[in-house]
Amino acid sequence: MMRYITTAVMAIGLSVSALSFSAMAELGPEEQKLADMMLSGDMVQLKTASKRIFSTKMADPELLDIAAAILLKKYPHAVRSDVDSLAWLARAIGASENGRYYGVLSEVVENTQIDKLERHADTALDELPGAEGEQFVAGMYTLPEDLYSKEADADVVSRLKEMMLAGDLASLKRAAQEMSSKELRSEALCDLAAEILLRNYATAQKNQADTFAWLTNAIGRSGMARYRDALREVEEHSEIRKLRRYAESNRDELSEETTEQYRKGMIDIPLPDYAF
Repeated sequence: MMRYITTAVMAIGLSVSALSFSAMAELGPEEQKLADMMLSGDMVQLKTASKRIFSTKMADPELLDIAAAILLKKYPHAVRSDVDSLAWLARAIGASENGRYYGVLSEVVENTQIDKLERHADTALDELPGAEGEQFVAGMYTLPEDLYSKEADADVVSRLKEMMLAGDLASLKRAAQEMSSKELRSEALCDLAAEILLRNYATAQKNQADTFAWLTNAIGRSGMARYRDALREVEEHSEIRKLRRYAESNRDELSEETTEQYRKGMIDIPLPDYAF
């Protein structure tokens, strides 16, 4: 049966958990908790809930419909950091042994471009008896519009740039990790990453090395030839072995095309010292 979040409820601006409670009042306490975790929009909570559903072989159709709706919405634009959560989501659906979700898992197996997700969805598909009864399709459970939607490219760049300039190592590292996992080909973000590296690598302390190594990963995953010289400079002159090693391996990931190279100072803005 189609489930809809009413316009009136949405206008009130209730939280996702309140929406899920009103839409799924029949769920028991444990199932409701897992539903709220899946509907939080947080991939870590999604993974935790999926592992719980898988390990206990929960088969509540309301809960599984949420899982199926999220999987169908998220897998087409999944990135590296999403894969574990979505793989567990697929396995949770398969553990139900409910043929209603045969079409869902078949779609993921046939269309995903991510090998790991394809393997886990295929394993989950093997646990189902076949396509039995009414098949779940996108729209049978209506998720909040922005939940697990693909973020606009401009919004991603703006958000990550703000994190990179926040001034602390933790925010800088998280931004670099997201750039790496999404393999972003953003000149604006990679220029900023290169500038931070070039201004700091020579005086970098050990507590900064891991974060700066993630910056080389972010640049390497972009594949953009513009940063070959920047990574080569870090590789050849950094006094931190780990940073030299990461700069070298990530330089090998960049295109060999001939293009203007990024030079220190091309971004002329004040940068924090990233000391903590």
